[in-house]
Amino acid sequence: MKKSRIITVLLALLLVLAFPLQKADAALAFKDVGDAYSKVINEFVDLGIVGGYEDQTFRPNNNVTRGQAAIMLARALKLDTNKVDAVEYKDIDKDYPSYKEIAAVTNAGIMSGNNGKFEPNKPLTRVQMATILANAFDLKGNGSASFKDVPKDHYGYEAIDALYANNITTGYENKTFKPSKPLTRAHFVVFLSRALNGGEENSDDSVTELLKEVYANEANLNTYNFEGSMNLGLLLPEEDMTPEVQAIFEVLKDVQIDISGAYQKDPMQLEANIDLTLKGDVQATFSIPMVMTEDKMWIKLPDSPLLPLPEEVKGKFIEYDLAEMAEISGQPLESLDMEVQTKLGIDIINLFVELLGKDFYKEIDLSTVTIPEGVDANKVIKFELTNESLKPFIEIVFNEMLPQLLELVDDPEYAKALGLTAEDIALAKESLASEELNIDEIVSEINKFLKINQLDEVIMISKDNYISYDAGTVDITVTIEEEAFDFKLTYDQSKSNVNENIKFTIGIPKEDNVIPFEQLLELEEEALTADNI
Repeated sequence: MKKSRIITVLLALLLVLAFPLQKADAALAFKDVGDAYSKVINEFVDLGIVGGYEDQTFRPNNNVTRGQAAIMLARALKLDTNKVDAVEYKDIDKDYPSYKEIAAVTNAGIMSGNNGKFEPNKPLTRVQMATILANAFDLKGNGSASFKDVPKDHYGYEAIDALYANNITTGYENKTFKPSKPLTRAHFVVFLSRALNGGEENSDDSVTELLKEVYANEANLNTYNFEGSMNLGLLLPEEDMTPEVQAIFEVLKDVQIDISGAYQKDPMQLEANIDLTLKGDVQATFSIPMVMTEDKMWIKLPDSPLLPLPEEVKGKFIEYDLAEMAEISGQPLESLDMEVQTKLGIDIINLFVELLGKDFYKEIDLSTVTIPEGVDANKVIKFELTNESLKPFIEIVFNEMLPQLLELVDDPEYAKALGLTAEDIALAKESLASEELNIDEIVSEINKFLKINQLDEVIMISKDNYISYDAGTVDITVTIEEEAFDFKLTYDQSKSNVNENIKFTIGIPKEDNVIPFEQLLELEEEALTADNI
């Protein structure tokens, strides 16, 4: 609000604002409302849609009753409750406290009773919530909702599908909707808010902008500890497989990787303890400590009967000079410029989010996911890809993402860092422009051999808008010549001590505990020469 120099006008404005401010203060004073729901509950209190209790509580986790839902809907939709047509319910009369609101939503075709009763004190279920919101806002679905516990012949499918299609609900993390579960007061407020705002709380723009901010913040974190795990499973048909190949894939049937460590931005230092566990017929665990700075990397190889090491190497770190390694591999030294790499990474992520955020990222309710202990989760974003959504995904990748990515790396700074010449980029652009792609045919062919059982990522965002935890699953079945094999990869990672003092448990290896990579190559060459003799 602009400041006025006229005292009387200022006083008048203060008086006008006094009542709303008092209501906002009351909402903020709810002692049982956490940060996750405070904003939307405060807004509803300010609008006079909902109120709290005399003991300064909101009781967000209490079940919302059908009567309370009727009151909130009547107020939110500004239905006329002064002149309402009479309604006949066996369990309420005209003296009932919320009779007018119940009559208003009944006359509007939003809510109805059962067997002549309205049951105002009965908890509102999730499927009832879907039905009344679909009625209230005339929401339509498109058949895209796919919940394990709501088949398409379920009586509430159309209403639930309407909420899903309009970004009002995403269901639970395990792909269920739990239609019979009672709804809490806080959750009803959230769903009603989304419906009122056309899914704005879960809108494409808000999710996209949030992710951009989050990934920019990620690149600027100063310090943190991290821990996570990854599980790889690969199951192939054993027919026509040689014993050697079968032995290799037996090892890859179940692989567990656990990792923990610490990161520091300036001066750059990263260390990680990596435990690699084989869970197949050959069961073994290998521990691999790793340290990295801006110009060097050290790795201590595990000593095992399966992977015997030369005596000179046992218990020592192999030192890699990153500039020398880049030169050997033909990479430009500019690729080691962390500032340029960070900028490029952020630009690529922004492009990815900008193009895919509209259809593939959604903000989901905190109550629908399991938050690991100690994780600061204020919001949750979910990315998901299915066979049904594969066509729009491929269309975006080929028609928008690849052309814009080529324009991005055409920047001389980025091209130099990636080792690309102007001719390389021009040739790629020409090739992409001349390629006539039939997306329908591509998708049809992919769907013949690829079944996406699950492909998603759950991103938990802290109050300070960085990623506190993320977890993903890739579970696919590939069928070639009537033979199928399964590939499954799951991972998760969490952060702690963000921008706080951290301790490096490994530290930069000392010179007497290091073997340069060149010396390792010499040892291998000597061993090969000895074997030939």
